Amino acid sequence: MTELVGEFVVMDAQTWVTRQRDGLLDIALDNMPHGLCMFSADKKLILCNFSYAQMYDLPEDLTLAGTPLPAILDYRAGVGNGPLHAATYFDVVGLAAQKGGRASQDITLQDGRVVRITHSSMEDGRYVATHEDITESVRNAEALFKNKETLEATVALRTQEVEEQTRELERLLLQERNINELQRQFVALASHEFRTPLAIIDGAAQRLLRAKGEVSLQFVRDKAEQIRSSVLRIVDLMESILAASRMDNGTIQIRHERFPLRAMIESCCHRQSTITKSHRIISDIDSLPEYIEADKFALEQVFSNLLSNAAKYAPHQPDIYVSGWQEGEAVKIVVRDNGVGIDAEDVPKIFQRYFRARTSTGIPGTGLGLYLVKQIVDLHGGSIEIDSKKGKGTSLIITLPISKNASPISVDRTNVAQSSQG
Repeated sequence: MTELVGEFVVMDAQTWVTRQRDGLLDIALDNMPHGLCMFSADKKLILCNFSYAQMYDLPEDLTLAGTPLPAILDYRAGVGNGPLHAATYFDVVGLAAQKGGRASQDITLQDGRVVRITHSSMEDGRYVATHEDITESVRNAEALFKNKETLEATVALRTQEVEEQTRELERLLLQERNINELQRQFVALASHEFRTPLAIIDGAAQRLLRAKGEVSLQFVRDKAEQIRSSVLRIVDLMESILAASRMDNGTIQIRHERFPLRAMIESCCHRQSTITKSHRIISDIDSLPEYIEADKFALEQVFSNLLSNAAKYAPHQPDIYVSGWQEGEAVKIVVRDNGVGIDAEDVPKIFQRYFRARTSTGIPGTGLGLYLVKQIVDLHGGSIEIDSKKGKGTSLIITLPISKNASPISVDRTNVAQSSQG
């Protein structure tokens, strides 16, 4: 009897310990942050924790042992938290079999949440699965990826902007160096250009002073003509430099007035003929209208410069041709020579300030003439085109509106020069 009592006490103590352990296990399972469930080989619920039931809002009767898994899934589908893609829901079972009994799969639910299911198979067919809500982590990862893409795009854009700014700065620095070099060349050319006519004036004056006895009238006239021609050259140089300065400062103004165009061109041709007597100017301007509205003084500079260039760059070709006619609301005037012409590579630069074509080597000039011509023509709303071939001569075609209120002139600029020869 005593032995039976003893055995009963021992068994009761063991039961108590087991129940205590099971109670602690229940507490531990219910306090897990993730859902946990265990199913039999025939997919019937063995147990689940509180987090699993809460995660899917399961009623108590669906958390009881023996509940079929399809019943749980049907309920979840009905309340809107079942798997979004039911066909792939059990893929994790196959993955676990391939990987030796344990695998994980991320499942998107109907309500948009993302749950990571970790499936652990047992030898007897039972399995344990944990359900971890990773929605926030997924959203954070997506946001991070999106921010990364945005950041990369922003960095790429800023990098492109910096590269473009660097290229633009390099271009401006190169342009500044080129301008500085052109200005240096201009100063040297201008010094030479002023020195030459001054030397002619000084030489002519000394000859007059050294003349003994009777001095013929022709001798005096020759020396006076040399002095006058040199003075005119200096005046032209000064006018070009001052006009360029006014262009840079934006202080040059075009004053429109009605004046006789043909008479002005004839006057410029006559003046040039008295300066360069070795050349002959052949004009055909009867088709021009008698009057236009423009700045007479500015256009005198334009045509004086073109005629001077035609003579200067055709030293061995005496004929200079000037023609003009009316086209609608505009006039066209062409000044042509048969001189040295311009290299094809230099034509696009011919209206740039200080630029001088390679064919102008050894010929006096500052590189300002055609620059000023183009600026004045542009200010009139006109255009200038150039047709030139090395060794064949040059034609410059000026198009000007007849009146101040005429429509802006639009021309095909395929052959229009972009710079100048002065």
